[in-house]
Amino acid sequence: RASENRKGENLDFQKTVADQIAVVEVLKKALDRLATYYDLVQTRSQASSSSKQTPPVPQKEYTPNKSSAGVMEMLEKLIHEAQALMADSRKSEGEAQAAYEQSVADTNASVRALSEDILTKNKAKGRATKALLQTKADLADTEKELDGLSKYDVDLHAECDYLLKNFEVRQTGRG
Repeated sequence: RASENRKGENLDFQKTVADQIAVVEVLKKALDRLATYYDLVQTRSQASSSSKQTPPVPQKEYTPNKSSAGVMEMLEKLIHEAQALMADSRKSEGEAQAAYEQSVADTNASVRALSEDILTKNKAKGRATKALLQTKADLADTEKELDGLSKYDVDLHAECDYLLKNFEVRQTGRG
């Protein structure tokens, strides 16, 4: 799931950077054309104003509004903003990639640790199973031995009872 998210983020990053590169190129072309045009207009007006006669009534000189920026300044600002957005996108992409790589490394370490834990537990289970089988075998042997001893006890008891019962008969027969 993390790799799918990472791929989506990377595609968004690539699209953003490509869009911003295109925007910067278009804005630079527009800025160059405007600069060429204004330079041409300015050189024509200087050439024509030197040959013209001064107007009889002094007119107020045209100055742009100081509170507003010119078109070229606005285009330059847009170019800088697009470049800043690309830089931020690259920085964010680097951070996201580093976080993804760290997540993958952590996941791999966790999987490795859990696999080792499973292996250790399987070995312990194998040893415990072997010990259980050995104990069951020992129990069966012990039960057989107890059965044998019980039969020996019964036989011995019967023999002793016979000897005790017939002790006096044998003593008098010997004597």
